[in-house]
Amino acid sequence: MVGNREDGHDGSGKPRCETIHNQHRRSYWHDYRQRGLYMVTMVIDGRKRLFGNIAGRANGRPGTDEAPHVMLSALGRCVLEEEVPKIHRYYPEVEVWRVAIMPDHIHLLLMVRETLRDGKHLGMVVRGFKTGCSRAWWRLQDEAALGGKAPSTTAGKEAPSTAAGKEPPGAAAGKEAPGTATGGNAPGAALVPKASPLGKEQLRPVLFEKGYHDRIINRPGMLENIKRYMQENPLRARIREECPKLMERQLHLWIGGREYAAFGNLFLLKFPIKEQVFFHRRDPRTGQPTEQTDDYQREHDRLLRLAEEGTVLVTPGISKGESLVVSDALDARLPLILLQKEPISEYWKPPQRRFYACAAGHLLILSPWVVDGTSDYSRFHQLNAYAREICEATEMRILNYSVLNRC
Repeated sequence: MVGNREDGHDGSGKPRCETIHNQHRRSYWHDYRQRGLYMVTMVIDGRKRLFGNIAGRANGRPGTDEAPHVMLSALGRCVLEEEVPKIHRYYPEVEVWRVAIMPDHIHLLLMVRETLRDGKHLGMVVRGFKTGCSRAWWRLQDEAALGGKAPSTTAGKEAPSTAAGKEPPGAAAGKEAPGTATGGNAPGAALVPKASPLGKEQLRPVLFEKGYHDRIINRPGMLENIKRYMQENPLRARIREECPKLMERQLHLWIGGREYAAFGNLFLLKFPIKEQVFFHRRDPRTGQPTEQTDDYQREHDRLLRLAEEGTVLVTPGISKGESLVVSDALDARLPLILLQKEPISEYWKPPQRRFYACAAGHLLILSPWVVDGTSDYSRFHQLNAYAREICEATEMRILNYSVLNRC
């Protein structure tokens, strides 16, 4: 059983493979000491835009200053130029293949070329990097407070390059102090050494949220998709800023008699004609896979013709027949409302293909707050029943719960 401690042990005194933080996905079956390729994502606490700002336009020509890109702040430049190179310096087994710094988070593409020594694992590599970034942040704050004359603190000094594979000196200063965490994903606080020019030992908030997200890259084509995702991060961010009405995220949306969360073009709900896309997995008469029948092909073509004429297709896209219609509708840039059982939270975003369909105004993704049923079969029918309700609904309103927070 993988524990959730941050000191690299499971309580028995033996090193373990990795940490698990709440709300952050981990592959508990994977040994994070071994060779592997990972995309690691770390988010600044509170989503503060401390690393810089997005510049350029969504329709700017690629390769020019008009294309969306990140203008790094002093902290962003420090992280890129000073902290990222330290990863390979402290852990020669780890290579940084690509870096994507956004205003409020950072992606690292890390290759672990050989087994990490001395019981180290990927979580320790990330923890050391996060600690270094927090120290750089504190140092910049000190320098700003003293008019740029502050000396580098002990926390900001680099370790000798001979410390191969070992924890950077003083890394314990980046650990959370007992009793200072504020709950949830709050970062807690860390102890600043006496060398801080602003005074004696003191507690300061650390830069990042607790934990991180990792994705193991282990399938053909996945690496290129990840690299493209990292490269296009500024473009997606600029699209969200320039096209807010096409990228609405609503956590409380009332359609008919049911509550949903939504991401995408809400105007699709206003279209007067909607058509449900519903196919069983197998033909009820022959037992043959539905998508292999002539009846399916005729219905598939009919639905796409309707969408070309302005009808909005509505479906959860679960069965093979439904998913094929969804794929073809996305390719043809046809209006589509897609239901899913996965929740839509404040920072959730769809996969790349669906993201761009939302940005282009062709797609709305809905997630019901309650999905009845205990099996995949029952949920399949429940979501299709919801799709039918949406086609027939005449009422849609956005619920504003902010007033409750002031009570």
